[in-house]
Amino acid sequence: MRLMNRFWYILILALVWGCAQQSSPTGGDKDTIPPVVVQYEPNNFQLHFDENEFTITFDEYIQVMDLSSQLIISPPLEKNPEYSLRGKSLTLEWEDTLQANSTYQFNFGKSVVDLNEGNIANGLRYVFSTGSYIDSLFVYGTLIDATDNSTVPEAVVMLYKTDADTMPMTSPPDYFAVTDESGRFSIDYLPTGHFKLFALKEENNNFIYDGPPEKIAYLGETVESTFNDTTAGIWLSAFIERDTSQYISSSFGKDYGKYTIVFNIPTENPNVVFRDPTNGESLKSIGYLNATRDTLISWVTLPPFRDFDEVEVIVSDDKLEPDTSAWYIETDPDFREKAALKLSSNTNRNKLNLTHVFTLRANNPLVEADTSLIHFFEDSVEVFPNQFERGELNRKFMVHYPFKSESNYVFQAEAGAFKDVFESYSDSIKIAFSLQDADFYGRMELALSLSEQHQSFSENRILQLLSQDNRVVSEVIFRENKLNHSFEQLSPGIYKLKVIYDSNNDGEWTAGEYLQGTQPERLSFYPEEIQIRSNWDMELEWEPTTPY
Repeated sequence: MRLMNRFWYILILALVWGCAQQSSPTGGDKDTIPPVVVQYEPNNFQLHFDENEFTITFDEYIQVMDLSSQLIISPPLEKNPEYSLRGKSLTLEWEDTLQANSTYQFNFGKSVVDLNEGNIANGLRYVFSTGSYIDSLFVYGTLIDATDNSTVPEAVVMLYKTDADTMPMTSPPDYFAVTDESGRFSIDYLPTGHFKLFALKEENNNFIYDGPPEKIAYLGETVESTFNDTTAGIWLSAFIERDTSQYISSSFGKDYGKYTIVFNIPTENPNVVFRDPTNGESLKSIGYLNATRDTLISWVTLPPFRDFDEVEVIVSDDKLEPDTSAWYIETDPDFREKAALKLSSNTNRNKLNLTHVFTLRANNPLVEADTSLIHFFEDSVEVFPNQFERGELNRKFMVHYPFKSESNYVFQAEAGAFKDVFESYSDSIKIAFSLQDADFYGRMELALSLSEQHQSFSENRILQLLSQDNRVVSEVIFRENKLNHSFEQLSPGIYKLKVIYDSNNDGEWTAGEYLQGTQPERLSFYPEEIQIRSNWDMELEWEPTTPY
C-alpha cells in the first residue's frame, strides 16, 4: 500500500511538472511572412471585365492601412472605390463606368498588411481588361532633383494621351505611377501609342500642377510605349519654377526689438511700419535688407513701459499689397528688457585667415563709437589702421591693415566704447590674434576635361568649389572644354566640386519654366567628397558627367 502511494505521488508530480512546462512556452520565430493571395474573384488578368467590384482572399487575416493614399488606379477613376473586409478577404467596389477596351490596374502599395505583425503584401496588384486582351507595353525611367541630381521618391509620374501643353494644369492623367525610394518608375500595361510625360512632387495629391512650390518635370517630346526594357530608360529632372508673385513666406520676432520678414522672392522696394495698437502711433524702426533682397530685418524701438503685448505690422512693396499682421511681444522679462550689445570677430582660435580682412561684428546696429576707448596694437605698440569699411547697417566693421605674419595683434575696446540702436553700451572686449600660418592651408590643382556630350562654345560653365555645408568658397566661369585651375590657401576640411552648364549665360543656375518650354540647367557634381589637409598639395582630374 505504501509502495502504491509512492507510485501515485511520482505520477502526479510528473503530470504537474509536465503541465508547468507547457504553460511556459519559449516563444518561437517572429512571423515575417507577408499575406499570400490564395484567390482572386474574378481572376487576376480577367478579360471582358464588366463588374464593379473584385475580391482578393489571403491565407491569413489582414488589415488595410491608409488605402486612400496608397492605392493607385490607372487609368484613374473619378471617385475613390470603397473597400470592405470579411474574414480573410478584401473587396473593392466602385460606382464609375469603366472605359471600353481598356486595361486597368489597381496597385495597393503598402496598404495591405497581416493582422498580427504588420508584414506588408508588397507588389500586390490586380489587373483586368474591359476588352479582349491585356495591354502589355510600358514606359519607365528615373526622376531626379534638378538642384542636386539626387533621386526623387514618392513623386507622381503621369502620362497623357493628348499632347496639349496645359493638360497637367487642368486634367488628371490617363495613366500614372509613383516613383520608388530610388526615384525609379514604371507605368505598365499601356496600349500602343505616344504620350506626354510629366512628373509632380506635390503635397495635395490632386494630380494637377498648381505652380510653385510644387516640383514639376516634363519631357519636351512625346514618349512611345515599349516592350523593350534593355534601354536606359527616361530621365526626368524635377524643378520648382521661379515664383513671380510676391508674398511673405514667414515672419518672426524672437529677440528684443528685432523683427524678421522673409519674402518668397527678392523684393524691390519693401516698406514696413510698426504701430502701437493702443493709439495707432508708429514706432521708430530701422531696417536692413540682406544681399539677396529676400529678408528684411528691422530693429524697433519699443516703449520701456508699455501696456500692450502685440505690435501691428504693416508690410508693403511695389508688387505686394499692404499686409497687416500682429507681432506678439514676448512676456518673458528677459525679452522685455534691452538685449545686451555683443561684439565678436571673424578670428578663429586667435588666428586670422590669410584671405580675410579683420572684421568686427555687432548683434545690433551701432549708432555711436567713442574712438578714445578703442585701441589697436601690433606687438604691444598701438597702431592706427589706414582704412575702415562698415556695412550691414553698422553691424559689420572691416579693418584694413598690412598685417605681418610674424606679429601679434590685439583689438581692444573699453566698456562703453560702442552704443547700439537700443541705447545699450558694449562691455569691454579684447581680441588677440595673429595671422594663420602659411603651412596651415592646403592646395588643389584641378584638371577638368568636358566629355564630348558637354562640349560647346555657346554656353558658359561655372565651376564652383563648395564647403561641406554647400557654401560657395570659390567660383570660376569658363567656356573652354578643358580647364586647369589652382585653388590656393584652402583651409583643411571637406569640399565638393560642382559645374553649372549655364545655357542662358546669366552667371547663375536657372530653374526651368514649363509653359516656356525651358528645362532646368544641368549640373555635374564630383562623385566624392574632397579632403583638404594642411600643407598638402592635391592633384585632381575630373571629367564631369550628368545623369542625362
